[in-house]
Amino acid sequence: MKKWTVCLAVFALVLGCISLGVAEQTGGEKLYRSCAGCHGQNGETMALGVGKPLKGQTANQLLEKLNGYADGSYGGSKKSVMVGIAKRMSEEDRVKVSEYMSTF
Repeated sequence: MKKWTVCLAVFALVLGCISLGVAEQTGGEKLYRSCAGCHGQNGETMALGVGKPLKGQTANQLLEKLNGYADGSYGGSKKSVMVGIAKRMSEEDRVKVSEYMSTF
């Protein structure tokens, strides 16, 4: 019985680690899917014809901008779309999507 419990605990730990790794790998990509309509599949498009493409920016630059949209301190005349999106995202989601977008 003891051996069975130890095996089950080890299996649960391994499964948990694998699940966490998969979630970390795909989190930002899944979040970005709703952004691709305006920003392009690889961040190559100027959304609403303004700003610069996401492609080529660092994770820190992108996170700073998303946080600025969320608190209202960043953006131009067409920022209302991004303000609404960024405010609905958690800080963790903004970090994940920024890290993903920086790979473009």
